[in-house]
Amino acid sequence: MQNKTIYCFFIFLLLRQVTVGQTSKISRVENNLTETKELIFEDSTILKYNIIDRMKFYKIPSVSIAVINDRQIEWAKTYGYADIETKRVPTKTTLYQVASITKSVNSVGILKLVQDGKLSLTNDIRKYLKTWTFPDNELTKNKTITLKNLLSHTAGLSVHGFIGYSISDSLPTINQILDGKRPANNEAVIPIYPINEHFEYSGGGYAIIRKILDDNISPNYDSLMTAIVLEPLKMTNSTFSQPLLKKYKNYAYGTDKEMQMLKGNYYIYPEQAAGGLWSTATDIAKFVLSIQNDLRGGKNATLNKQLTQEMLTPVLNNYSLGFGIVEKGGEKYFWHEGESYGYNAMYYGSFTTGKGVVILTNAYPSNGQPFIQELLNSVATVYNWKDFYKPVKKKLVLVPDILLSKYVGDYYSENPKIKITITKNGNQLELTARRPEKMYATNLDTFFLASSPDDKCVFSASNNDGSIDTFEVIQNGKTIIKAIKKNK
Repeated sequence: MQNKTIYCFFIFLLLRQVTVGQTSKISRVENNLTETKELIFEDSTILKYNIIDRMKFYKIPSVSIAVINDRQIEWAKTYGYADIETKRVPTKTTLYQVASITKSVNSVGILKLVQDGKLSLTNDIRKYLKTWTFPDNELTKNKTITLKNLLSHTAGLSVHGFIGYSISDSLPTINQILDGKRPANNEAVIPIYPINEHFEYSGGGYAIIRKILDDNISPNYDSLMTAIVLEPLKMTNSTFSQPLLKKYKNYAYGTDKEMQMLKGNYYIYPEQAAGGLWSTATDIAKFVLSIQNDLRGGKNATLNKQLTQEMLTPVLNNYSLGFGIVEKGGEKYFWHEGESYGYNAMYYGSFTTGKGVVILTNAYPSNGQPFIQELLNSVATVYNWKDFYKPVKKKLVLVPDILLSKYVGDYYSENPKIKITITKNGNQLELTARRPEKMYATNLDTFFLASSPDDKCVFSASNNDGSIDTFEVIQNGKTIIKAIKKNK
């Protein structure tokens, strides 16, 4: 009995340590938000902000966040108001529009159907289109277009995204959306670039995917994706219903740029496959964990390892089949962001380290983007995502005014053929090629531009009198531009 008591006491201490550790990390994430910069000067002061302060600054009504660590959801938390008028506080089960994050979830559903032999990534999509005719033109005639093209935005199609419909608007059918016919408020989905040669982000392409599912698998997209993705992954607080069914009362109300609630609380996205998912941070975190599990070939996998790897292999522009792919600090991440009228969202998941984060807001996109980036960087810093957020640090030197004046002038390069103008503004140089940019000195003769801080801009003299007549841009130790000053 005594041994059992001691054992229980140690278990209690262990759990308490874990809880205290998590609380500490949560507090550090909440108080470690900094303005996102690609360049930091070593002598500058880096200000850190509290999450609530930044929400006020950026006009963010509410935030729902879930942090993944060691292949599990370590914590989830909400802040602010799901309804700014009634001051209703969001919970972990409050739904948010996740907009284009839908594309990732949709892709897993498509790959599941491929795995089950019901669809093919390589068949011509015209084979699947039974009640809508693909609008071929000289770019696509007699050429194969595949589901892989649609998922990776390499089909060269128009209609970047959809603006949604007010709760009082008439809603279009999927054919009206594809044809750009009223009451649809988008242009027709048509080929505008050659297939496989150009990355052109196309929500229109995902509307075609929806049409393929309607014609071949099920005319009820919501029920289909619930059955093959949401239910197996236990995403119990997610739905593709557009508009929301009445049973979903716990959702965050979308807001405009001035943080005013939208008429009808949200906009409707009947295209569904391109951006129709409502979800929670915890449910999207479950989705991220499932992909991480499938990548390892783990138990109860949704997709087999080979198909998962294909899904996450970039095709063009670091975009795979429904996922952005980025590598930082030697680790690869799959990710996606989402923007709809009144909502902004983003998730990241690592390939091998079992880390990730989901951030959802009911904020206008231009308000939400910088805030989400700051919160993402805070999580990455606190949880030691190696070199995930690593701005370039530079130490500046003061160049005497008389030396700055010697650098002023027009420099001409033959290969590439370009004119570079150096002017002096106060105690700082300014370079103009395509547009004016300030120059920062790291040595008496060496400068850099904020747009390319790793490149060196070096002034030198090629003649015996020592007058400055040469300007070079050096990248990775190699001169990529050499320009000679021409005296007026």
